[in-house]
Amino acid sequence: MKKILLAVVLLAALTGAAWAQTIDFGALETSFQGFADGVANSLPISASIGLNWSHAYIGQFPHFGVGVTVGGMFLPYEIIEPIIAELGSGTTVPQELQTYGIPFPTIAAGARLGGFGLPFDMGFKFAVIPEDAKELFSSNITADYFLIGGDVRLPVVKGKGLIPTLSIGGGYTFIRGRIGITDVSSGETIDITTMMNNAGYSAATLYELIFTDPDLVFSWDTHTIEAKAQASWNALIFTPSIGIGAAYGISNAGGGLSSAMVYQEDGTPVSDLTDLQDAFAYYGYPAPTAS
Repeated sequence: MKKILLAVVLLAALTGAAWAQTIDFGALETSFQGFADGVANSLPISASIGLNWSHAYIGQFPHFGVGVTVGGMFLPYEIIEPIIAELGSGTTVPQELQTYGIPFPTIAAGARLGGFGLPFDMGFKFAVIPEDAKELFSSNITADYFLIGGDVRLPVVKGKGLIPTLSIGGGYTFIRGRIGITDVSSGETIDITTMMNNAGYSAATLYELIFTDPDLVFSWDTHTIEAKAQASWNALIFTPSIGIGAAYGISNAGGGLSSAMVYQEDGTPVSDLTDLQDAFAYYGYPAPTAS
């Protein structure tokens, strides 16, 4: 009986019974695809934050340096607007986010160390959204950002006088980001017993699936390989420099609705979700986990 019960639940809930009043899941999926395409194309550019050094080559060990780069990017509101529209008129997005986009301020800490033996130098960078900067977001916006990367540079020309120091190099950067908009729609309680009885079964126990207010979640990550060339001049206390670079990224972006789910029998939460997980897997959906 329980297997039949779960089949009925899946056929109804996963085809739109949950939040059916406001959300067309087919259109929502299309909107998320548009978001993914828009974000994935720009992700490699954000890998340039950090390790922007004025000296084209700092020399071999024990030469070293540390620095901080303040930067950020904005996620244009236009790429998430279709998703917001699909969620219905009850969804609210702060006006400043609609006007300027969603800001992602970052502070990247970087260090560079001269190489050992062979002439080269290497750099390492790390970036997150500072806790204080998260106060720029509205109360119903959550965000996380993580960047880690490094590079190696080889000197090609040793500078002297008007002749610049010239180096070439390459590096790797990994970026992961996530932004959430809380309580974008009302929660939903699915009365499984009524669904079973309407399907011709006689169930006395009250079975329910309870979804709490869902959050709208966007996430992305990218693996970026960079190639760069840089020239710099030593001019008294200044070090003017110029550089060029190219980046190739392998990116993933997408999103969805995230909600806690409780399975109840006669008002009592059931922690053993084995049958429910098996049924989700049978229909090809990610299995729910106990909370």
